[in-house]
Amino acid sequence: MEKYDVLIVGGSTTGCWFADRMAQTGAKVLVIEKQLPDDVSREYDIFHMGEEDMKRFGLEIPDEGHPVREFRFENSNMISPYGTYRKKGAYSPVIGLHKHDYIMLMAEKAQKSGAEFIYGASFTDFVYENGKIVGAKYKTADGEETVYAKIVADCSGIPSVARTKLPDTSAVCNFKLTPRDIFYVVLYYIEYADKNINPRDLDGFFMQYKSWSAPAGEGYDAILGIGGSYSYEYSEEVFNTHLLKNVKYPEYTVKKVEKGMTPYHRSVYSFVDDGFIAMGDAACLTKPTCGEGCTSSLVQAEIAVDVISTLLKEKLPLSKENMWSINKRYMVAQGKDFDFMRPLLMGVVTLNYDEAEYMFENEIIFSDALFSGMDGDDLNLKPADVAKWLAGIAKGVAKKKIRASAVGNVVKGLKQALEIGTLYDNYPDTPHGFDEWKKKADAKWTEIGSLADTCDPEIMEKLGY
Repeated sequence: MEKYDVLIVGGSTTGCWFADRMAQTGAKVLVIEKQLPDDVSREYDIFHMGEEDMKRFGLEIPDEGHPVREFRFENSNMISPYGTYRKKGAYSPVIGLHKHDYIMLMAEKAQKSGAEFIYGASFTDFVYENGKIVGAKYKTADGEETVYAKIVADCSGIPSVARTKLPDTSAVCNFKLTPRDIFYVVLYYIEYADKNINPRDLDGFFMQYKSWSAPAGEGYDAILGIGGSYSYEYSEEVFNTHLLKNVKYPEYTVKKVEKGMTPYHRSVYSFVDDGFIAMGDAACLTKPTCGEGCTSSLVQAEIAVDVISTLLKEKLPLSKENMWSINKRYMVAQGKDFDFMRPLLMGVVTLNYDEAEYMFENEIIFSDALFSGMDGDDLNLKPADVAKWLAGIAKGVAKKKIRASAVGNVVKGLKQALEIGTLYDNYPDTPHGFDEWKKKADAKWTEIGSLADTCDPEIMEKLGY
């Protein structure tokens, strides 16, 4: 029976990148992907990746004119609910790419580095010896196969087919994502009736609606996107009954519609256990503002390559204890900032549109201090920023621009965000003490709840949720 160092379940962005990097270190790598090559990552046509992120992670940036590349544009603004105010996000040129074609380029690169791929292969279960994971079983059109590996990496996305098979005793959370935990994205590819309009002047992100306008590539003027919890129908209702009511877009025609999903849940507490690691969407490593996860997942993957390749070279077991630094280093690099944002966002999105508009105008929370670090690994919020926001909120209440009842939600969100920050600062350096830390984290997230709790009650009732 052939044995591998690394078995990767899932051959999309994170799986291909991890396979390539691990193969470059000399590891023997196998990727199993349930889809056939022509069907991989077909839910969207165009996806965006930051140019600086692509350089950082060694992702190929196709030249202009390459069939995989569509465009390059500068990072767009954050926009107030009525479209009156715009705040600049962190400057970062963005590359628009055809997703399926680009991922197949990544797979080709990984194979050139030495990784093997089997398409049409669905993970079915782990293989255990003495209670430890030593490989996996997978099914193809020809039947079930068994493969042995020193580590199994779950890069299967939302289904998390391997992670959810872990026993309850595992350090890695084995929960399944429900409709409450998923960001349902609808993309409208549009063409404006007025050809004198510069679509790039309209690009930006609306936090209140979780909606955006961005380039779409040749043949379209823009993508108008919307995302929300529970269902595509919920997202479409917010778009049609809220966004289009409050923001007057020029007349346009919808030429194409695409739909897809991304996790919208705090990350798993531990990515590693003996012979196992959860990565990418399977570990819920997505931005809390919009659910994007392609390059944000690679922050963890880069750390994993460093730790796992070192252990393999030193012929040390890929145990929970030996890989624990992946957890700690990720929390410092990005995890704390991502999960800090969640309760803060929950407080902010409960504001009504007039209140949010006032706060945009007066740099209260909706400020350059927040948005300039929104990518997650450079948030850099200071106590002085929070104090300034609280003073601004108090002034807004005095002026009757902000409801007193809304203040409680915002202050609560700020307080909980700071508590999450402190909790994650104290993430254990070793598995010792993790169980106690996990109890505290569970209690805190139960108190905080989910971004799904902030969904519009009228739309929820209309849709029967």
